[in-house]
Amino acid sequence: KGGVILEVDKKTSIPQRIKSTFAERGIKDPNAGLSDEALEKPRVGVRTHANIILNGSNETMRKLAFGNQDVKYEKDADNSHVTRCKDIETWAVDMYNFIAKKYGEENIAAFVVHLDESNPHCHCTLLPITKTNKLSWVEVFSGKDKYEFGQRLRQLHDELCEFNDKWGLKRGDSILETGAQHKSYLQWLK
Repeated sequence: KGGVILEVDKKTSIPQRIKSTFAERGIKDPNAGLSDEALEKPRVGVRTHANIILNGSNETMRKLAFGNQDVKYEKDADNSHVTRCKDIETWAVDMYNFIAKKYGEENIAAFVVHLDESNPHCHCTLLPITKTNKLSWVEVFSGKDKYEFGQRLRQLHDELCEFNDKWGLKRGDSILETGAQHKSYLQWLK
């Protein structure tokens, strides 16, 4: 909270944080009684959070995270000599503040920067809680239909592009133009 950089709290899982936030704010958990395993299945339960990944090009993100240090990206490489650069911390705090201003800091359940993969990035878990303290995926994220959802996503990307310009991060080509498709988690693992 407040953009303070801390070690990752591994004592409290993200699902536990989400449940705690609901309880603290008097919001009935629509998935109460469903196990985490059940909720991983398609079309089971209600969407209670969004997972957003914030990143940029490999080159720029690696420069922010490690500067000019010699980092080996092969599996099991020894990078014990590498230290985290201040720029990645400052970028992460900027991103946190952007998300907090746009969606409300009280709706951020987790904000974790990963430097242990080939492209440094941030995972942000957001709760779709309205200004009137109601859980509403439609009101906060998607809108009334897929067209409004697309507009909202493009607007978010435009805002992030403008915000990230000072970090040398540029917006990529639109998937509407490239036809690119995201890989599923299983495809990515392969």
